[in-house]
Amino acid sequence: MDNPTVTNLAITAVVLLWLLSRQLVERPLREKSPVGLVLITIGAVETGWYVTAHPLSWRDGVLVVVSLAVGVALAAVRAFTVRLSVRGDRVVRQGTPLTAALWVAGLGQHFLINAAVSAGLGAVSVLFYFGVVLLAQQRVLVGRAATAGLSGR
Repeated sequence: MDNPTVTNLAITAVVLLWLLSRQLVERPLREKSPVGLVLITIGAVETGWYVTAHPLSWRDGVLVVVSLAVGVALAAVRAFTVRLSVRGDRVVRQGTPLTAALWVAGLGQHFLINAAVSAGLGAVSVLFYFGVVLLAQQRVLVGRAATAGLSGR
């Protein structure tokens, strides 16, 4: 592995551990969270730089979109593994071990694109992937809270 790939994998591990620590601790549910947008922005810039230097084929592009679609589907499922409750006047959420397992499974399927597309693309696009799936999970959680009558407290 070259140095940029090792660096990207290290960043991926740090971000995954940070996300899991936030997912598994009881925290207030917010309607909007800037974390997903920040990850998408940084990831889009990194991926854009990579694609400029290593143009993707049509097939590569489709596989990346498929990985994102699978990730969003897993995020929706993962959102239903998160416990929602009310503490005082706030809706709180807390992930479960299944939540963590689905994060790892989603990341694993994303890295499978490395085997099928331009070398290094999975590692380079992982922050973008994290941002997209984090926002998808957030939308489902907010929808669940609203459906259960927990929002607006």
